[in-house]
Amino acid sequence: MRIGIDAREAFRSEPRGIGHYVQSLLRELPAVAPGDEFLLYHQLPQPAALTLGPNLRAVRADMPGGRFHLWERLQMPWRIRRDRLDVYHGTYNTLPPRWRAWPGAPMVLTLHDVIVTWWPDDLGDPFVRYARAVTPRALRDAALVLTVSEWSRRDISARFQCDPARIRVVHNGLHADMLGGAPPGAGEQARARFAEGRPYLFAIGGALERKNTGRLLEAWGHVRRQRPDWPHLLLVSGLGKATDRFRERAAAAGALDHVRFLPYLSQQDLIATYAGAALSVYPSLVEGWGLPVCESLALGTPVLTSDRSAMPEAGGEHARYFDPDSAEAMAAALVDAVERWVPQWPGVRAAAMRRARGFTWRAAAEGVLAAYRDAAAQR
Repeated sequence: MRIGIDAREAFRSEPRGIGHYVQSLLRELPAVAPGDEFLLYHQLPQPAALTLGPNLRAVRADMPGGRFHLWERLQMPWRIRRDRLDVYHGTYNTLPPRWRAWPGAPMVLTLHDVIVTWWPDDLGDPFVRYARAVTPRALRDAALVLTVSEWSRRDISARFQCDPARIRVVHNGLHADMLGGAPPGAGEQARARFAEGRPYLFAIGGALERKNTGRLLEAWGHVRRQRPDWPHLLLVSGLGKATDRFRERAAAAGALDHVRFLPYLSQQDLIATYAGAALSVYPSLVEGWGLPVCESLALGTPVLTSDRSAMPEAGGEHARYFDPDSAEAMAAALVDAVERWVPQWPGVRAAAMRRARGFTWRAAAEGVLAAYRDAAAQR
């Protein structure tokens, strides 16, 4: 088969969620489908760190207007037909419009979740407005829909009256480096480098309000007032240009002296930071999956997370949970976890690691490939 993939996010120099999803599939697909050809549609120059397998070919879109998705809306319907694709995979929660007179190849849609279509915040984001406009149409046009959790599958079906039989769950996997574990001494090096040698808790932050980083800082302020002699720091990564705004929130919570804001972390640094943490925290209000929960457990670090949406599905019985709407509840859970649960963690650590390491990108790629074959058979 000749398969087209929306690879726009994989070509970013600092990819995040969807970019990591696509890059991870691209690493595995040549092995599980050596006889197929993959055309990777993108807009940005190919970063040096992105190596493509022998049956992967980059196809750069030459139409301007990326912010308004013009290349997807105007150019891709034509390119799908011109390039004689057998199947097209929309990975960005969207699909190109289908021409009724000349429908072209069947399309597979990955909807990591549909949170942006109903979450009340972030309405000023251009992508949020775009997703709200096109998601109903993309669901109608898709031959098959892939999503990353049973919670997300139920949410998509209920909100868009989509037949559950058309929605398949293919769990995200963990990067091979995560599955391999942290190198010896990496955790100690992270403590020395980022935390002045002190014990720390680690949280992957996010500027969006639903990531709940602000409430975590508020909760950390409560913890510091309850336990002023604690040596622990809170390390927060991934806030980028919004870091100054969250510094102000940490200061307002009385916690700034006990918080360290980290820059974008490389895979190597991320693994070391997880490994060095006494506990990781993922306070998001709603997620389609909850990859950081699995990452922490796979590296043997206990994780405390929200009791909402897909986080319990990601963490299972090996994570601990709190009410993410309450800073006080979050603070109580943090204290209880550090003082009571973490000391007991060695007894369940091996079982937690085994479960988390069962989520592999090879299994994900096999599930995605099966969807390609089934979609192509509908042509």
